Amino acid sequence: MPAKSSLSPVLNKVDLLVAEITNLRTAGPHFRIVHRFRMPGSACLPGEEIVAVFLAYRGCEYQLRISLTQRILFDFLAHHSRLAQSARQIELGIRADDFYNLHAKNANRRTVLTRKIPRSSIKVHIRRLHQALGLVFQESGLSMDPGKVLIIQGTVGNEVGYRLKATCSWIHFDLTSRDCQPVWGGNGRIPLRRAAQNSAQE
Repeated sequence: MPAKSSLSPVLNKVDLLVAEITNLRTAGPHFRIVHRFRMPGSACLPGEEIVAVFLAYRGCEYQLRISLTQRILFDFLAHHSRLAQSARQIELGIRADDFYNLHAKNANRRTVLTRKIPRSSIKVHIRRLHQALGLVFQESGLSMDPGKVLIIQGTVGNEVGYRLKATCSWIHFDLTSRDCQPVWGGNGRIPLRRAAQNSAQE
């Protein structure tokens, strides 16, 4: 009996690791997408800026080193994670969405901070997102293949579809909030408690 009791912490840890692996395989990793310049009282409307994307893993957040174009693409894929979409569908979807057409306009009423993403460039940006995912997985110690998170799916024809296999949540900072400032400052570990506090204040 004492021997069994002494092994309990080890067995519990093994159970947790098995559960974590199972969840990662079925749902994928979890990302937090940060929007700022939200109009107070609104809920994710055009005019906000996609300022950063973080991998949330084991109580810490790790920022993906991606450009504005890739943040827009990641945000779009996160909103449509149930669908595998071709480069043409992605181009049309982003072009038709006012959120991306008016990106960051709340910060400056006269101009927007956006990017046109033609279908011919989607493949290149997917490759760069794979590279960024590989870096952040290495940094966090998460053993995952980026190609199994940002998936490239073939079809019976010559077209391919792209799909993000992950869970995502969005954090918003109001336009008038004192927290309205760039998050970029190197890829130091950011405790999830801070993100949870920001979410709880909304």
